[in-house]
Amino acid sequence: MCKEQKTPARMSRKIVGLLSALGALIFIPAVYCTCALAEDTPAQHGTIADHQKQAGKHKPVAHSLVIVTKVPNDSPDFDYQDRIQQAQALIAQQPVLKDDMQIDKDGKLSHFVWVLAVGQKTGPLTVVRMDETGKTDNGFVVIWPVDNFINTRFRVTAPADYIVFAQRRPVRVKEGWQEAVYTAYSPELDTKTMRDAGMDYLSHLQRLAYDHIKDHDVRSRVAPNLTVADNIPTSMVLRLMITEHVDPLHMRYVGIEQCVHEILVTVAANRNRAYAYARSNAGALGLPQFMEDSYQMVRTDYPKALLEPNFEVGMTDLPNAILASVLLLDLELADLPRDYLKRFTKSTKQFATFLAAGYNRNPVHVIQTYHRTHTFTGGNAPFQSKMYVRIQSWVGTFLKKQYGLS
Repeated sequence: MCKEQKTPARMSRKIVGLLSALGALIFIPAVYCTCALAEDTPAQHGTIADHQKQAGKHKPVAHSLVIVTKVPNDSPDFDYQDRIQQAQALIAQQPVLKDDMQIDKDGKLSHFVWVLAVGQKTGPLTVVRMDETGKTDNGFVVIWPVDNFINTRFRVTAPADYIVFAQRRPVRVKEGWQEAVYTAYSPELDTKTMRDAGMDYLSHLQRLAYDHIKDHDVRSRVAPNLTVADNIPTSMVLRLMITEHVDPLHMRYVGIEQCVHEILVTVAANRNRAYAYARSNAGALGLPQFMEDSYQMVRTDYPKALLEPNFEVGMTDLPNAILASVLLLDLELADLPRDYLKRFTKSTKQFATFLAAGYNRNPVHVIQTYHRTHTFTGGNAPFQSKMYVRIQSWVGTFLKKQYGLS
């Protein structure tokens, strides 16, 4: 979960204790917090998804809340989903040779081989073996601007009109390293059909989570007469899953809408493995970028949800991971004093802002900020939280405009 970890001790108890310490709560007129600021990018739950491994290789993002808008990529429409699945299956069948992955005495990856499935828009696929320097085994010329691990974007410069549809390479796991098959975003795959397919799959995951909640009668901690599915807006789940993987640094160069394009195409290309290997420096995992303490806290507070006990397994099981995210949003509201709860839920925008701020940051600290500043990200709130909340607002606008989700 967030970079500011939720502690295993129940978050709601901490909120109650905090508010008691703040003294008698007086009525504070509700205001629209960061939604009144400029647009921002996420300082996610401890993630900077696509470019998380590049931290330290670039200058820090300037402290500006202005969203960068540029014309996004939009390739001629085509559905590459079957093509990608064929490529991933082909790569998965390739034998792993003894020198494909070499680990030094310190446990670091010292040498590896990329195995790529390359082809044109239609026709046969070719398997290309390439080392980390770009040397290939069959004359293909493949380049990449930045080694971004499993998210590295390749371009085939010779022969012409070829696309890398899938790759296999070592990825870091808890036990060390393992070979992983994945399809990274590339501009050639960025078509309307692919973006729509990514949105459809995220919506499918959201529906599975809500159906599971209803089927198992998982009650809201805020309104026990309702299920969690009745209490949390479906669009909030979708916008946060996208916001989690908007990288502020990348956004500065390509624009916010392009970042959303890339996320939706990545989801369409990898479906149940989308962002399975996203691991932040803080230890947040997967599509929803959960921290283990937060995950186990949610498991404890919602036993009827039957979340997967193993954290790492649970984060790679996307229906389970999205389910955990929905439950966490409900838990953010648990035990809030009624006057605060009323203020936070008095409008869709206000409600979304609080949920996003709490999802990104420890809700206890969000409430402290609100008590001091009458906003959720004012005062000395971390810049990353301000960015995250603004980004989720923009993503919500995008989803409403493009997909009619309010």
